[in-house]
Amino acid sequence: MDALASEDAEIRVMRQELQSIAVHWHDFYELVYVVDGSAEHVVNGVAEPVRPGSVFLLTPTDFHALQAIGDRPLTCYNVVIDVRVADRLLDEVLPGARGWPPCAVDGWADARSDFERLWRESQSAEPGAVALIESVVACALIELGRSWQGQKGFVPEPLSDVAADLRRAVMFVDRNFREPLALADVAAQAHLSPNYFSERFRQATGSSFQAYLQARRLRFARSLLASTDLGVTEVCHAAGFQSPSHFGRAYRRRYGEPPSACRSEITSQRGVTAARRGRGRAVA
Repeated sequence: MDALASEDAEIRVMRQELQSIAVHWHDFYELVYVVDGSAEHVVNGVAEPVRPGSVFLLTPTDFHALQAIGDRPLTCYNVVIDVRVADRLLDEVLPGARGWPPCAVDGWADARSDFERLWRESQSAEPGAVALIESVVACALIELGRSWQGQKGFVPEPLSDVAADLRRAVMFVDRNFREPLALADVAAQAHLSPNYFSERFRQATGSSFQAYLQARRLRFARSLLASTDLGVTEVCHAAGFQSPSHFGRAYRRRYGEPPSACRSEITSQRGVTAARRGRGRAVA
């Protein structure tokens, strides 16, 4: 395996044929360009179709699943981007922007040649291949950011008025909340002492570090409970909680009900839907 295709490369490019992908998430960014086929792509519980010319970007805060439509698999270029590289490139499009939408953007048929070039360069050992790959990816992210900015109703949550060092730390929490995070480790991202960082973090976000981290984990957990079949214990650990009992108490304090209540409600709704479908078939 050459250097550009290795697991520790900052940007890796793959060409894949996908039929069915179960719900999962990553600790990296994933830029996908659809070449052939069509599929239902479910991101954070919301389904949308993707087709040739569709492109979408998934962040480490997103979870998704995919099911090809029909017998033909979805053929796509999958670009895996290290978090540090992606955050730097995206920050150049909308400085300090958070909440980049994972929705697909269509009409990118002309971009196929760019992704084909990414694929060729990733397979080569030509001088400057790494720099060229990053440049092409940067252009794609800029175009994607411009497309999002043009979408009605898209207003990214800004951090542009926050100093760069603290902004980097807040985004580090947003991208790594599923991992064990200590205040001292995150403060180091901003090159600040834990006490001073804690004070500035509260000023920037309106919340203490621990409260912010817990809220981020709980939002992710609630989305998983509402849109997947994962068990409560699986969701607990997936969201970054170490103890199911701690997760249950935190969830109940924030949402006024235990995690199992959300799961029971979803299961009940699915049962009603299935019963209605059954009645419909019987009448037919």
